[in-house]
Amino acid sequence: MGDMSNAEMIKLLIPVVVLQEGLFVYCLIDILRKGTRNLNKIIWIIIAITGTIGSIAYLLAGRKRWDDND
Repeated sequence: MGDMSNAEMIKLLIPVVVLQEGLFVYCLIDILRKGTRNLNKIIWIIIAITGTIGSIAYLLAGRKRWDDND
């Protein structure tokens, strides 16, 4: 990466940042509309905002499924 300029590096990182933020927005909307399964909403929002791993953790463990009864 020694011969890449800062502008080139930013161009490479923009899609990654957009995908990460899009995933967080999707999780945030899902949390607020559908609720969560095993922790309260605020905790899952804090977990999801920490980054991609937090958002994926919500989708795998905290997302309310269609067959969950409340």
